[in-house]
Amino acid sequence: MHKWIPLIVALVLNAGANVLMKVGANTARPLTDTASLWAKITNFLNVATILAIVLFAANVLAYRKALDNLSVSVAYPIMVSTGMILIAIVAATPLLGERIAIRQVAGMLLIALGVWLLASGWSANAQ
Repeated sequence: MHKWIPLIVALVLNAGANVLMKVGANTARPLTDTASLWAKITNFLNVATILAIVLFAANVLAYRKALDNLSVSVAYPIMVSTGMILIAIVAATPLLGERIAIRQVAGMLLIALGVWLLASGWSANAQ
């Protein structure tokens, strides 16, 4: 199990960074065409966006550590697909207020099945 911890950390950091990017996009205020470059930069690089960038960087470090013990053909699909599910679930909370359709839930279940198949077929010799 401990070999999976860096991958779990990486996918949580990645999902958190993606959610924060959306929060940053939602909190940016509309600017006029005449706004200064500084106003455009500070509006774009708000606190949520900067924190998301930090989480993305931490994600890269955790993912690199995960690759010490997992093959990329297993680690990457698990990280991306599980991250997709986490992001969709968080997006459906009051934080972002997005809706999840039945079709999306079916897709997430299929993704979860695929993740389980990938993870259960992993062995230390498969690097």
